[in-house]
Amino acid sequence: MRQAKTKQFRLADGNAARPGNKAWRRLAIAGALCAWMTVTVSLAQVAEPQVWPYAGSSQWHWVTPLTDLTPEQIEAVFKKAVAEETAFLDSKFGASVFFARKMRTTRGKSGKRKEYKDRPEKADDLRIEAEWRSGYLNQYRGQSYCFIALDAIRGMDLHYLPNPSGLFAKAPSGRNWNVNILAASRFSFFFALEDTARAFINAAASLLEQRGLALRFSRFGLMWENVTPAQAADMGPVGAGRDGRPVGEGVLVTMVARSGPAGRSGILPLDVVLEVNGVKVKNFSHFSLLLDGISPGTSASLLLLRRLKDPHEYPEATAWNTLTVEMEAR
Repeated sequence: MRQAKTKQFRLADGNAARPGNKAWRRLAIAGALCAWMTVTVSLAQVAEPQVWPYAGSSQWHWVTPLTDLTPEQIEAVFKKAVAEETAFLDSKFGASVFFARKMRTTRGKSGKRKEYKDRPEKADDLRIEAEWRSGYLNQYRGQSYCFIALDAIRGMDLHYLPNPSGLFAKAPSGRNWNVNILAASRFSFFFALEDTARAFINAAASLLEQRGLALRFSRFGLMWENVTPAQAADMGPVGAGRDGRPVGEGVLVTMVARSGPAGRSGILPLDVVLEVNGVKVKNFSHFSLLLDGISPGTSASLLLLRRLKDPHEYPEATAWNTLTVEMEAR
């Protein structure tokens, strides 16, 4: 066995006799052909990206959180989440999944508390004692602590994921309700029950409210991006059904929250927003400014452009129609 290994090593190292010249040339040509095919396929994939994004099977749910939970109620929510073996992912540790064993609030670092002289509790943290698991079969395990600074939380959202591992490789099965906390990094929590997921959002929102910290939720339940040149080309020339509108303007709606203002108004993913209250939408940031200018409790008129057929089922050119919807501001 030792001699066989030595011979194999020498052949790989190139010190042993090589094949004949003809055989060697054939191997070289085959290798060059494989390399050429790999580069060609890679370039083709880059040159032909997906024109229209897939909405996917995940469901974004509208949330209006309660912010008046008492400390006792918050503690009860955390205990329930732990009892149901709530799992979470920390974007800083993509190869591990964490299972909460205890949740509680703790005092923040002394240096940070000094920054809030009037209200040092703003520096408090949400501390989670957890068991981490990593490895292909999660065979490696250990204990750790996770700290989420309350003053770093910028937002939260709620999703139902039919297949969590399709979006998050380490997401455990059977926990389809996903709450994302956007802080210094993203923390993705996975719950088995919708009620527990919503209660967790209420508890976190109440912690922030009690400390005078602001928490932003989507006002309209709407996500969007700029219209790409490829999308503008697919929308076709100005003509019938286009109401004389130029292509390439507006923004593309990529996701709509269920039961949110945008969803209730009838806006759908892959709609293109052309105008807000008669003002033409130029791009992503301009649309944000227009929405920020809508006062809570009032409605805005949005002019949309909608493809009459699903581009993934009917990729060929098809008609687009304009329509107007009324969307109430939160």
